[in-house]
Amino acid sequence: MLACRQRALAEIDLEAIRHNVRRLMRDLPDGAVHCAVVKANGYGHGAVPVARAALEAGSTWLGVAAVAEAEELRAAGLTAPILIFAPMTGAELEAAVATGADVVVWSAPFLAAARRLGARVHVKFNSGMCRLGVTGEEVRELCAGAARDGLLIGLMSHFATADEADTAFFETQLRRFTVLAGELEAVYPGLLCHTANSAATLRGPRAHFGMVRTGIAMYGLAPSNDDPFKNDLRPAMKLCSYVAGVRTVAPGDSVGYGRRFIADAPTRIGIVPIGYADGVRRLLTNRGDVLVAGRRCRITGTISMDQLTVRLPDDWGAPGDEVVFFGAAGDGVEGRPGEAWTGETGTRSDAADVPRILCEEVAQLLQTINYEVACDVAPRVVRRYRGAGPAA
Repeated sequence: MLACRQRALAEIDLEAIRHNVRRLMRDLPDGAVHCAVVKANGYGHGAVPVARAALEAGSTWLGVAAVAEAEELRAAGLTAPILIFAPMTGAELEAAVATGADVVVWSAPFLAAARRLGARVHVKFNSGMCRLGVTGEEVRELCAGAARDGLLIGLMSHFATADEADTAFFETQLRRFTVLAGELEAVYPGLLCHTANSAATLRGPRAHFGMVRTGIAMYGLAPSNDDPFKNDLRPAMKLCSYVAGVRTVAPGDSVGYGRRFIADAPTRIGIVPIGYADGVRRLLTNRGDVLVAGRRCRITGTISMDQLTVRLPDDWGAPGDEVVFFGAAGDGVEGRPGEAWTGETGTRSDAADVPRILCEEVAQLLQTINYEVACDVAPRVVRRYRGAGPAA
């Protein structure tokens, strides 16, 4: 039976999104709110369905990076407050105001443009990230300028190292923001102060302030790129395809471009119709594993744009079998016995005996982070959602 039913399928579990949002909100202080970060098409998961699921679970704000992303949410009928994080041109600022979104201010000229258009603003303090943001008296001046027109909504910053084991710089940034937030809250009652990303949110209430902004953890991925289950996060996405055909190659035969695999014995090869144009990076050639009907098999031969090949055991793998690149085999509840990943961080900690490849494992093989692996899932990959709520 064809398990995947698509040449390339990303299955997203919206109940996992809801669970993760509730988990991230569990330790928030009274009155603090959750901003669901759905930029980059919801980190590849689909911005609109994820936003709906997050709002159903208790989120009250949505965060994006681009004006077009805010427009997409509004076109879908979502009315929650939206904060646009990134810089924008004058035309983009006008479009942002038209959506009713809040914007981030980090310079006097941008504040002047925002005031002319009546944009609600969050002033960004550079606590140490050194991208956008201002320091010292300039922060106070921007806040005062926005407050004069009743446009000042928030004070924000962003952590550079909250996901790292060494907490020294995190503590420095947190101390700087805490002092400034206390000062400005006294001047502007009701000021919404926020600086916590996913990693800082999981570190505990000291960094929570009035709002937390979580992206990666909301999708069930570990901010520290290790094991999401240790923080009670549930991975929401599964990327899969299927075995389109099986052939046996003779000793001396090669498979794929560049002859990067040459058989030294009769070898069963499964052909899978997914490739680097779908988000399976070419660097996984002869290195990465997949789950074929729940059993680990090695990607063998060069990954092509639209196809790849895997080495199959003599007793496993047939046309139509599901092939999982990351996520759980089958429906994620039960499946044939398989091997769990044991990597630098140890064996996965989820209790269910379900064969699974973590997105974090793929990221470590690629020497990158799980964010990039999820965001690389291409637009042409079909998204299918389960666990849709009443508003989906």
